[in-house]
Amino acid sequence: MAISLSLLLLLLLPGITTSPQVPPPEVSPPEPQPEASPPVPSPPPREQQQQLNNIIDALIGTGDFGGWADLLSSADPSTLPMTATLFIPSDEATAAAAAAATSTLNALIFSYHIVPQRLAFSDLQRFTTGSRLPTLLPTMSILITSNTPSNFTVDGSPITHPDLYLASGVSVHGVASVLDYSLYGSEASPPPPEVVTVQPTLPPPPPPSVAGETWGHRKSDAACLGTEFPIVISVLCAVIAFKIHRIL
Repeated sequence: MAISLSLLLLLLLPGITTSPQVPPPEVSPPEPQPEASPPVPSPPPREQQQQLNNIIDALIGTGDFGGWADLLSSADPSTLPMTATLFIPSDEATAAAAAAATSTLNALIFSYHIVPQRLAFSDLQRFTTGSRLPTLLPTMSILITSNTPSNFTVDGSPITHPDLYLASGVSVHGVASVLDYSLYGSEASPPPPEVVTVQPTLPPPPPPSVAGETWGHRKSDAACLGTEFPIVISVLCAVIAFKIHRIL
């Protein structure tokens, strides 16, 4: 039996063959894709454009901020934040800053006058003096120099037109002068000292006058006559008595 199995295996071995090794298919490199063209900027949202138009209309309506209205009309609405607070100087203040030799009117001024947060005047009054408001100009912030309701100032400039324009995401305030980031914008540099007005010291009021006296404790003419008349009479009597004595 064992011999028959061995013969059977010998007969089967020549028929057993191994399958040939098939080489893997060659992978061709991917074909180069054409370069993608830069994305076309989408037009600004209608809400931003309408909001900007409303701000421009409000500035033109006051009659004092036409210069910055023209500046905003040429701005790209997509560059403005959806929520913002704008501090707008008047035309007179802008002209004065442009004429001053030490003015800092440049392209950065526009960004420095925008705070990326809606702050109505009632919101601003909650800040204490010395607080800072971040702006769109990097590392620069607006300093609240006085939070008095009757004389609220930012960077030393009074807010002359609070809540000039208010919307759900934007507030606009008119200020008396152009905000200068070179003086107030950096936290490292202290703000310029405020000018302290010293009130003149008035002299104390004179004491109340009494009968026969006027200002400065001077006697009136009637009082002088009343005082000098007895003296004259006494001298006259003495002269007459001396002459009578000589006659006798």
